[in-house]
Amino acid sequence: MNGIRLVIIDLDMTLVDTARRCYEVLMDITGVNSFNFEEFMTLYYDGNGIRKGLANMIGDRAFDYSFWRECWLRYVKGGRYGSVMPSAVEVLRRLRGEGRVVTIATGREIEGRFLVRELETYGILNLVDGYMTLGDLGPQYGKDELLRRMVTRYNNGNFKGSVYVTDHPRDITICREIGLPSIGVLNRWNRGLRADKVINNLEELPEALRELEASIN
Repeated sequence: MNGIRLVIIDLDMTLVDTARRCYEVLMDITGVNSFNFEEFMTLYYDGNGIRKGLANMIGDRAFDYSFWRECWLRYVKGGRYGSVMPSAVEVLRRLRGEGRVVTIATGREIEGRFLVRELETYGILNLVDGYMTLGDLGPQYGKDELLRRMVTRYNNGNFKGSVYVTDHPRDITICREIGLPSIGVLNRWNRGLRADKVINNLEELPEALRELEASIN
């Protein structure tokens, strides 16, 4: 199809609400109880990333790839996940019905195979054409390389015909740096996103894609 063929969607806090469960796992692993959930979310959406703020509380392991891998393994193996964002399932079906390639790219430091049961539980595994994690690449790579590989694999390197849908301001900055259009999804913690298009919820995504296509072409 012409226009935006590839829609890459972030997983955590974009497609599914996992914040509360992630907070619980982090508290369990670190044994730290000096900050509450709201403070955790403030750290999560810090423009510099969560690691710098968290290091003030748990030390240098906040910068350690293996620490975050342990957190995500504890999360997925616990079998208690988050919840699908409102309208997510319907929107995924609609986008694929429009002929778009729909994929998931997440910065989780675990391999993609660990996502299968979780995505099945959400009812979205069969509604996406593929997924890739930072753990599939390894500790030497960042989100920029993850997105480049997604565009290369699923859209023959056509950045103009691809878009990343995300809730995080840092992801949007990365998209701008590598020339990938972005759509920001607002929530109660991340106001003021500077994406190419900004939406209030996933229900608005199909229309935002059409508007973005019109502005690009």
